[in-house]
Amino acid sequence: MINNKYIRLPKIGKVKAVIHRVPESGWLIKSATVSQESDGRYYISVLFEFDKGKNAYIVDKTNPIRLDYASDGLYVDSNGNAGTNHKYYRESHDKLARAQCRLSRMQGSKKHEDKSNNYIKQLRKVNRIHRYIANQRLDNLHKISAEIANQYDVVCVESLNMRSMANRGFGNGKATLDNGYGMFLNMLEYKLSDRNKYLVKVDKWFPSSQICSCCGTLHPEMKDLSKRKMICDCGLTISRDQNAAINILNEGLRLLS
Repeated sequence: MINNKYIRLPKIGKVKAVIHRVPESGWLIKSATVSQESDGRYYISVLFEFDKGKNAYIVDKTNPIRLDYASDGLYVDSNGNAGTNHKYYRESHDKLARAQCRLSRMQGSKKHEDKSNNYIKQLRKVNRIHRYIANQRLDNLHKISAEIANQYDVVCVESLNMRSMANRGFGNGKATLDNGYGMFLNMLEYKLSDRNKYLVKVDKWFPSSQICSCCGTLHPEMKDLSKRKMICDCGLTISRDQNAAINILNEGLRLLS
C-alpha cells in the first residue's frame, strides 16, 4: 500500500517515505525492491501492472529536429540551440575534492569492521556529494528530453559510442561523462516511443561535419576537429556543430522515408 507520506511493506509495516509518484486507481502492485545506496539512504522501487490505452497519435514528419553531440553543451540542434551549459561534476568539484582529501587523511583499513566511525561518516559524506551530482544531472536530462519529446515528432541523432569517446586519448573524458549524453539519448528514445514518435539514428561514419549543408560540397579539411567553422565557396559560413546537425537531420529524414 502506498500513501502520500508512507509505504507499507510486508513484515515491516508502514515506512515513512518521499513518494515521487502516487499510483492511479487500477494499478496492480507486482513487486517492490528495497536497496541501500552508498550514501546510506534507502530507496524502494515499485513495479506496477496496468492496462495501457492505445496511442492513436499520428506522427508529423514535417516536425523534425536534429541533435549533434557537443561536449561543452550536451548537444547543438539544427536550429543552432545548445542543450545545457551545466557541468555538475565540475561545479561541485572543489567541494568533492575537499571531502575526499579529508577522507584520505583519516585512518581506516580496507576491512569494514576495522574502520573508525569518523571514517565511515566521512565516506558517506563523499558518497552523498556523488549522489547529489548524479541526481542533478538526471533531473536536468529528464526535463530536457521531455521537452524535446513533447515539442518534436522526429529526432535525428548520430549513433556514437560514448564509452569510446570518454577514453583518455580524446582528452575530454570528464566532459563526456559529466554531460550524460548516453543517458539523455536513452531517455529521449523511450519518451518518443511512448508518444508514437521517432528517434532516428544515423550511422556514426556519415561525414556530417564535412558536407556543406547548403550545396553539398565535401570539405575534407573539416576532419580537423580544431576547425570550428565551415566556410564554403557557395557563401555559407556556419558553425561546425550546427552544420553537422542540419546534415544529419536531412539524412535521418531520408532514412525514415
